[in-house]
Amino acid sequence: MKKLILSLLLGASLVLSANFVQAQDAETYESLMKKGNEKFTAKDYISAKTYFEMALKQKANDPTAKKKLDESVKKIQEDGARQEVFYAHLDAGDQYYGQQKYEEALTEYEAALKVFPEDKYVGGQANTVRAILKERQDKQDAFDTAMSQGETLLAEDNYDAAIMQFETASEIFPNDKLPKEKLAEAKQKKQLYTEKVTRFDNLMEEARQFGLRKNYEAAIGKLDQALELFPNDLEANAKRNEYQTAKGVADQYNGIIAVADQLYENKAYKEAKAQYQGALAVVAGDAYATDMIARLDPLIAQQDAEEAARIAAEQEAARLAAEAEAARLAAEAEAARIAAEQEAARLAAEAEAARIAAEQEAARIAAEQEAARLASEEAARIAAEEEAARQAALAAAEAERQATIKGMLDAADALFNEKDYPKAKVKYQEVLAFDEGNATATAKINEIDGILAQMAAELEANYNKAMTAGNQAMSEEKFAEAITQYQSALVFKPEDPAATTQLAAATKSENDRIAALRSQYDKFVKEGDANFKTNTYDKAIEAYTKADELGLESYPSEMIARISEIIEQNKLYELNSEPLLLAAGEAKRFDFNKIDVSVRRSNYIIIKVRNPHPEKTFPMIVSFGGEGGKNGGFVLPIAATAEEKTFIFRIGSQYKWFSEDNTWIEIVSENNEVEIGKLEVSRGN
Repeated sequence: MKKLILSLLLGASLVLSANFVQAQDAETYESLMKKGNEKFTAKDYISAKTYFEMALKQKANDPTAKKKLDESVKKIQEDGARQEVFYAHLDAGDQYYGQQKYEEALTEYEAALKVFPEDKYVGGQANTVRAILKERQDKQDAFDTAMSQGETLLAEDNYDAAIMQFETASEIFPNDKLPKEKLAEAKQKKQLYTEKVTRFDNLMEEARQFGLRKNYEAAIGKLDQALELFPNDLEANAKRNEYQTAKGVADQYNGIIAVADQLYENKAYKEAKAQYQGALAVVAGDAYATDMIARLDPLIAQQDAEEAARIAAEQEAARLAAEAEAARLAAEAEAARIAAEQEAARLAAEAEAARIAAEQEAARIAAEQEAARLASEEAARIAAEEEAARQAALAAAEAERQATIKGMLDAADALFNEKDYPKAKVKYQEVLAFDEGNATATAKINEIDGILAQMAAELEANYNKAMTAGNQAMSEEKFAEAITQYQSALVFKPEDPAATTQLAAATKSENDRIAALRSQYDKFVKEGDANFKTNTYDKAIEAYTKADELGLESYPSEMIARISEIIEQNKLYELNSEPLLLAAGEAKRFDFNKIDVSVRRSNYIIIKVRNPHPEKTFPMIVSFGGEGGKNGGFVLPIAATAEEKTFIFRIGSQYKWFSEDNTWIEIVSENNEVEIGKLEVSRGN
């Protein structure tokens, strides 16, 4: 929506038409002063002012011309002040009349008549009010009491009681439209408020249910919807902060539990236990993690026992195999020995028996003895092989042990490389449990302890940084930023008392700030609504603009757009629609038929203007008049910007527009060319 510029200048002084400017050089000082005095005597002070200004251009610093110019300006200001007083009473009278506060309306109309006693409109309104007051004299007190109490109760949002009062007032004056309108308004507000409260309560209950199920994200979503209805509700704001903090803890806890559960499913019981213990560090005493650890302990013990039994069985099998091999070799050696002994005995017997053939037999016996010697050497060889087999079995067992240690170190190293330091430390501790004094595991555990200490220091540093930023934001009254920083501090150090206390203080301060803005916002909106109801759209736009700048709701901007649409829909004359470039000093007059007096009071002039030379500022003069000449006008300040500006001016607030039959509007740009876009005459209602 393009920016609206509200011109509320009443009684602004105007120069005369461009013809006067063109005639300036031809006129003498004396003739200009004469015409100025004539206009002054005729009480045409605006024209007089222009002549005296032109005379001063002929004779700079002339004291007589300067004095007459000052007197003209003073008279213009007095007339302007007089009109302001008149319209202030007239506006108040019309507003009271619209609210059917007739005594107040009559007081204002009578005050307006003291300024312009012959004004027909005000005189007619005053007579109408007097007739109404006379007609309702008998029932007025009861009616006023009911309406006053109804208004008070409605303002206090006590809709049922307000409805009863407006119904009573309507019964007193059945034909009076105001109690019916207020009754409809109260019923509508009651319905809207009831629906709003019901919706809010439902959202709060849904958030509570999600919170009980620890579905904090969904709970926060519901609370955000509830806070859109009642942004300052303390319970909803407190619950949102509570669930936001709990969500951070829950997300961390759920992430650890998910890993632990997967490890449990994969029967990696020791690793799963470490994760469940990590979950308990996040949520102390958590029943699920505690139960799973209790369930894992016997499974881990069983797993350790099965592993030890497997290793023992493999070692026993190796030992039995070695013993069996040694026994086989020993049996073979024993058999060889017995055979050797038996052979020696046989040979001895044969030697005894064959002593006769001593030489031949001795040679044979010698050969047999050589064979025995060789058998003895074979037995020694078998014994050596037996010992080698035993040593091989021991070496195989040691190799298997080293392979086990290496596998455990590899698993620990993998976790270390993944920067999962708590789990890696557990693995290295398992290596030490299997191989006490393992240098690699000991060194890695020391390294991990250093890393974890550094991480703890970084967490502390981040915590301190967040707290410092939060405290700085608090000192600068940037409470929303402080809330974010304190919440960050609680992520680094959950349940920290200092951060918790500061978060509560920042939240309260932010709520108080929003409440203060809400109070200002409500004041401006109430003022805008009141002016909107009386069709005083320029003042309504001014109030809505102030409310919109607070940025709380879209309602003010919607109402500004609505007023613009109303004024557009109610246009009486479209005097210009295509861009029209006016040279400096050039006058452009736009004619139209006279407007009925019944709607003049609510007339607006809408002008769209663009500055072709945005490096300059200058005044643009808008005059109006009829067959008798100029009746009035106003001055628009053209800003140093290339952006097209829309001016909405309540021309009906000028008495000469209201009291005279005006049929033309004229535009003059004094010192710079200007582009005129839309030019319309509209009515507020």
